[in-house]
Amino acid sequence: MKQACSLDFFNCFLCNITEYFLSGVKNMQTGSSSKYILAYDSDCGPCTRFRHIVEILEKYERIDFVSLTKADEEGLPHNIPVRQRYKSFHLIFPKGEAKSGSEALLELIAILPGGKIISPIINNFPGGKKTVRFIYKRFSRLHDRGSCSIHET
Repeated sequence: MKQACSLDFFNCFLCNITEYFLSGVKNMQTGSSSKYILAYDSDCGPCTRFRHIVEILEKYERIDFVSLTKADEEGLPHNIPVRQRYKSFHLIFPKGEAKSGSEALLELIAILPGGKIISPIINNFPGGKKTVRFIYKRFSRLHDRGSCSIHET
């Protein structure tokens, strides 16, 4: 029996997406051995939950996860302005390009299993990108409002 989700709308939405992908979506692996890097705030509870969700969805181990601090120390988000580096997550591509926030989320969706189907829908559906940006903005408010003091146990 499925338990009721006690989380806010966005987190519940992510729970439903996770359940959908885990319920048997076909293998859509591209076969690429290139690694992406997802840099996230490892001191932030919501950011860490986001990382765990992506890790569950990303079955093919094409993404390495690294804290924002470690990424910054290694100079990974080199094309991201310093003042913006700790305000959102970053997706760093195998060739070194980095995208942040909602732009990174749009790219992340495309590389996850099922992304070859979902990404074109988002990109071509009127308001698709705007919706993703709105959802990301709502989620990022948790980070901006100090929810990062909530740590996973």
